[in-house]
Amino acid sequence: MFSLPSSQISELCRFAYISDKETRSDLSGGYISSENDYTSNFTGALRRIINANSQTGLVATSYLLQPPEERLMGCDATIIITCNGYYKIATFEAKYPRLSQTYYSWDYEQTSSGISHFSDQLERQKSFAGQHAIFEMFYCEIPFGKQPSYMQKETSSCVWHENAVMFDNSRTSPQKVWERSDLENLLKKGNESIATIMKAICECSKGKPNQSFGSIPTIAKEFSLFGNVLHIASNEQKTDTIDSK
Repeated sequence: MFSLPSSQISELCRFAYISDKETRSDLSGGYISSENDYTSNFTGALRRIINANSQTGLVATSYLLQPPEERLMGCDATIIITCNGYYKIATFEAKYPRLSQTYYSWDYEQTSSGISHFSDQLERQKSFAGQHAIFEMFYCEIPFGKQPSYMQKETSSCVWHENAVMFDNSRTSPQKVWERSDLENLLKKGNESIATIMKAICECSKGKPNQSFGSIPTIAKEFSLFGNVLHIASNEQKTDTIDSK
């Protein structure tokens, strides 16, 4: 069964926290230009830190997969954790709301449906909510110590998918374009660091483990996952080398 040792869970959570903190530092310093850039840097940093520093046998491999013709999943990146012949999938949608810019609009109206782009992504995520661990990750470019009080002090601010959906439904006009005040109120209701998110995933309080059936790219494509895919394997697994970078 899927059962990571406590030492690996602790190590992975610590590495994820450091990776996000380092990437946020780069964002604050002007070295990162977009949410996609941040996502790529974060997953890359986590891969490097795991492979250079793990004392428990964790090994990480990165993939960059092309999007399918039909995008079923409203997420930017995926972390697949394998252990004892099982896998767990964690996916997240990244948002860079640029809170230092007073009039920046981080959400917009879908031209086809007229609803909020972010709300549409949340809706598409619902199809996989019963299997995957899904969360929304909000990046912050404001220097450490100067971020809003409702955001994480050193890392990005993460919200579980179900909590974001619940908040969206509670708004006066659900699925309307999100404003800055909507995001503030969502985060004030509660948000997590990436370390807390990873702990819940590894301990199986979020997401469901499934028996592995092929390579990591095969598993990713089965669920129409694309973009940055990070595979983290326990010491009883070997990472795939096909299509890896």
